[in-house]
Amino acid sequence: MTPDTGMARERTALSWRRTAVASMATAALFVNHAVVSGWRHSAAAPLVAALMLIVLATMSFQRSRALHHGELGRSRIEVTLTATVVVLVCAVALLIGLSGPPR
Repeated sequence: MTPDTGMARERTALSWRRTAVASMATAALFVNHAVVSGWRHSAAAPLVAALMLIVLATMSFQRSRALHHGELGRSRIEVTLTATVVVLVCAVALLIGLSGPPR
């Protein structure tokens, strides 16, 4: 009996789609923080994090579409990019959290 790779590909495509949605929601939170903090110089870090998340969301959406169309391969690059962006964005969130609430 051979495993059905169609369902595995569908689940993976859906997980990339969820990553795209979560990235956009988190980017919106970072932009909100930049707006609430008054667009000071300290708003640069949240805006850079939001930009990285928008790039991640775009890449995740494209990967999801590619999987839906049956295209396989090159997933190592996407997984590495996703892990890197998540670590960097977490570092920015930690710095924001440690710096205190915006005034």
